Amino acid sequence: MAKSDLQFAGEFLVEECKLLTTKGLEIDITNLLENINIYEDIYSNAISGDLLFKDTNNLVLNAPIIGEEKLSLKIQTPQQSPKLHNDDETSVIDYVTTPLQVYKINTVTGVNDSALLVSVNFTTQESFRNQISRISQSYKGDPADIVEKILRDQNYLDSTRKLFVEPTANHVKMVVPNKKPFTTIQHLCEISNSKQHKEAPSYIFYETTKGFHFRSIDGLCDQEPSMVYKENIPNQLSEKGTIDPVKNLETITEMSVLSTKDTIYNMSEGFYSSKLRVHDLYNKTLKDYDFNYLENFEKDTHTDGKSPIISKATDARTQKSLVDYPDTKLYVSTTSATKHFYETEDYPYQSDNLEKTLQRRKSRMRQFERGIKLQIQVPGQTYSQAGDIIELNIAASSSDTEDKLDKQLSGKHLVTTIRHEFKMGADPRHQIYMETVKDSLEEEYPSSGPQYSNTGSAERIDV
Repeated sequence: MAKSDLQFAGEFLVEECKLLTTKGLEIDITNLLENINIYEDIYSNAISGDLLFKDTNNLVLNAPIIGEEKLSLKIQTPQQSPKLHNDDETSVIDYVTTPLQVYKINTVTGVNDSALLVSVNFTTQESFRNQISRISQSYKGDPADIVEKILRDQNYLDSTRKLFVEPTANHVKMVVPNKKPFTTIQHLCEISNSKQHKEAPSYIFYETTKGFHFRSIDGLCDQEPSMVYKENIPNQLSEKGTIDPVKNLETITEMSVLSTKDTIYNMSEGFYSSKLRVHDLYNKTLKDYDFNYLENFEKDTHTDGKSPIISKATDARTQKSLVDYPDTKLYVSTTSATKHFYETEDYPYQSDNLEKTLQRRKSRMRQFERGIKLQIQVPGQTYSQAGDIIELNIAASSSDTEDKLDKQLSGKHLVTTIRHEFKMGADPRHQIYMETVKDSLEEEYPSSGPQYSNTGSAERIDV
């Protein structure tokens, strides 16, 4: 199907949707489709999805469809516009040259005497290959280079998808003891430091419809917004006075704020502070490393603003803030200091390096798990992906302020999860459901702290 001008926000073109069966057949189900969902998550190594189609020829039995098929799929937003990035091939969801893997046939439901509704689940071939391969070998060098080797290796993931890489600052030497490829890559995420963002240890490995990504959260936060969304401004008009579908792509149709405030949980998970106790086996010593979220705040690259998402208030009784209790989370590790027994004086590889990665990484992950989170629904376009930075303009809802925008909710957000929903039928629409988060504020929270005194009698009563 050729591209055309965008007629309405959420319009899409399914250029190809074919099931490649184990019998060697290519079954075109483009005109049978009822619904397609594609899921992306920056904490998931591979995309997943499901589709629903109307089976008028009992293909499940006759083809047959058994959950081992490949799925050739191509979808795009029909508009060549710089605003929609459609001149760029990354604007298209394209799994024609690298088909998806069908792995599950769900319940088949009868529509009428002549048709069935069939639902199938799919993922990428790399996810399938991850289940059937294990790595037992050594690697050395740049973590980013090792990730690419594993991704391209024909014995493991054998991927030809694009890989978006953020350079790493460290070199590692590792032996992989019979681990799955994604597990090995996850370990590399945990020990990598960013070359571009103050050695940030916040690497993640995930897939979107545009390819695989080995990038730090700090690197993602440093992007320019891919889209700007406004709250509840439907049917925006063009200069000619007609409804402008491109402008309407920027409208938030539904929004909810997720509850993430849980101070005790955050303390126990090392968000605010933690202690790392390292036992040096060579020198027979113990050394403690204390982490403080507020002291470390300036080292990290944030989504929006220059202020943390907790207050600096101190407790009236202890005169301490939330970050002054490193014993709330204790990590224990061993090391052999700088003794690597290497033949030359120059040893280019780092050890586990936990004092530079563990505590800062754990806190960084919690900042995005427990930050300012929103769930939003917007008209769909195939350019959007998990890991994007978007800008949200949310109207202030309080009558106590003269600000037009809500300062806490508005601003730049990182898209952590995204679901593309393509609905066919009489009114075909592409909708996007996102979960977004921001880890910083423009203005600090009040920090004077609640004033109180413990004046109880502390009386013991024997019963």
